Amino acid sequence: MTSPLANPLNRRLLGASALALVLSASGQAFAQTTPQTDETDDATTQLSLGKIVVSAGVEKIATDTPQAVTVLNQDDIDDTQASTIGDLLDDVPGVYTAGGASNLGQTFNIRGMTSNRGEVLMLVDGVENYFEGYRMGAFFSEPELYKRVEVLRGPSSSTLYGSGALAGVINFTTKDASDFLTGDDRFALRTRFGYESNGDGKLGSIIMATRPTEDVDLLIALNGRTSDDYEDGNGDVVTPSDASANSVLAKARYYIGGDRKHSVWASAQVWESDSYQLYDQITGFTAFGTVRRRTRDEAFAVGYDNSFEGNDLLDLKAQVSVSETLTDQDGIALASSLGYASEYSYSTVQARLENTSKFTLSPDWTAFVTAGLQYYSQERRNPRYKADGSPLSNGATTHPEGDTTRYGGFVQAEILWRDKLVITPGLRIDHTELSPGAGVVVGGGSTAVPEDATNTGYSPKLAVLYNLTDYLNVFGSVAHTERMPILDEVYSRSGTAPVNLNLDPEKSDNYELGASLTLRGLATSSDRLNAKLTAFNNTVENLITSASATSGYFINVGEAKYEGFEVEAEYATRSLFARASYATVDATNETTGVLLNTRPADELNLNLGYVLNSLDLTVGWRGEFVSGITNYNATTGAVSSTVDSYNVHDLYATWRPRSGSLAGMDVRVSVDNVLDDYVKNNLASFAGQGRSFKLSLGKTF
Repeated sequence: MTSPLANPLNRRLLGASALALVLSASGQAFAQTTPQTDETDDATTQLSLGKIVVSAGVEKIATDTPQAVTVLNQDDIDDTQASTIGDLLDDVPGVYTAGGASNLGQTFNIRGMTSNRGEVLMLVDGVENYFEGYRMGAFFSEPELYKRVEVLRGPSSSTLYGSGALAGVINFTTKDASDFLTGDDRFALRTRFGYESNGDGKLGSIIMATRPTEDVDLLIALNGRTSDDYEDGNGDVVTPSDASANSVLAKARYYIGGDRKHSVWASAQVWESDSYQLYDQITGFTAFGTVRRRTRDEAFAVGYDNSFEGNDLLDLKAQVSVSETLTDQDGIALASSLGYASEYSYSTVQARLENTSKFTLSPDWTAFVTAGLQYYSQERRNPRYKADGSPLSNGATTHPEGDTTRYGGFVQAEILWRDKLVITPGLRIDHTELSPGAGVVVGGGSTAVPEDATNTGYSPKLAVLYNLTDYLNVFGSVAHTERMPILDEVYSRSGTAPVNLNLDPEKSDNYELGASLTLRGLATSSDRLNAKLTAFNNTVENLITSASATSGYFINVGEAKYEGFEVEAEYATRSLFARASYATVDATNETTGVLLNTRPADELNLNLGYVLNSLDLTVGWRGEFVSGITNYNATTGAVSSTVDSYNVHDLYATWRPRSGSLAGMDVRVSVDNVLDDYVKNNLASFAGQGRSFKLSLGKTF
């Protein structure tokens, strides 16, 4: 079946038509619109753009945020019945999963830039979760751990979270005991079981939450997931795509005082797996064969929150975390050069302190100022062994051992004038120090030990949002950020190409324009329409690329440009809901004129559902339409491969009794890829799943 997005002109016309349809509807309904931002209203519970955003500064709904933002809450997460984090983010416009097929480490792409280079920051409870994965994914986790995901697209997020977030931030929030304890409850138990037919996937989850005293909340969550190799739409078994993983989350919070706005907390999270993968999981290159990888990812954090009720100048948050990711692997085919067995360990210490102050400047002007400090330190080790167990090397020439230390400071103000204007200036400064580890030499014929490398990055921005009417606002932003070179880029070398201590940071200048629309009372007294359009132009200078040149294994070359737009629209009544999103991006090496192979295909996502309130039942259809795309040789510009367009259709139903003995139960059934089409994303190493039946049963006691 040919996708309607196969033709580039059709893609642009489709996106423009969607926007025109939204604006046409709004023009007919202005006179009867009553603005409302109540996230809990029955008619708006299905609307993502009406949800509160907490990661962009002062809390606000998505339509009032001057950048592209998508929020997934607990219901969204449960409804996806996701087997991997990539599945969870599949419908978020402008976000794509790259690399492996299973949940054993994944890499994410936003607007043509990737998380494995630090261009997309991955955060868990505000703590950065990142390492330079060598031929493997770099984010290990379980969808069942989370109650909320916020995806902030564009480099404006660099101010609060770190220089180098050229593409954006994905912030995951883990579950809390308070999510399950209501009223005077002292104990709650949540169980969930899932099954997936394609690959014989199974999930078991149990959560225990307790409040032994009024001031203490405790939670422990246990999850286990396993699956065999799945089949693609052609009926071929995708090998290796089997996976087995277990995870544990434990959290405790002690409230100081009676208002529950002053607390100390601690959390521990462990994820582990043991499975076979392609050695080169990121690109799907099969020449090296498969490898057994045993991974354990653990993180421990303590924090302090105090809103200082009654004091506008203090709203303090502080936290310290320690994490370690360890992967043991063996069975590599090219044992003589790569090591038959090896260990990859990443030990990280982080600290963050921030405070938000409120200033009432006049009856019309109010300002919120968020300021903070961050510290990040990571040790990377990679001992490799021969088949007889004797040492071979510390790291590889293209995966050197080393240490990274980063100090950061930031300030962001949100200045409000009446209910009309929001001005958001911000500035962040980060200083990074890189140190070579054991076995690292200058290379290029020299066996000298290289020096440390230091860089300082600056991230200023200015965003403005103006409410033209009660239902329509426009916004724009200018943001500069700098992605500082990472260990691989500075200390990789060969016999002819040396390390490059003189690499300059990549410098991004991003411009965005957009508009948001909120309408109510179009066809009924309580229905609602939300829409948001964001257009962006991001130029990255000093692009870092592998060259194996006499001046360095990695060098700075010219610049790249990323430009495109994202449009989201959604409509809901108390029974009917519909969502649509469309994203397109062009990514070009401006020096050579060649399109970059990290650019994703254009994608249209549709979701249409109906709520049968009398039966507590929701039924719906999802459609994903992805355009074909051509990849090019980065040097010659010649066509290197072509990826076909594809369509995916899913059917789903959710039953959640609200009363009686079955209250607290939820049953979710879906058929993914109903037509059993062949699916292959141009950024993925493997074909996606063919038709699959999914069932999940949950119950809260």
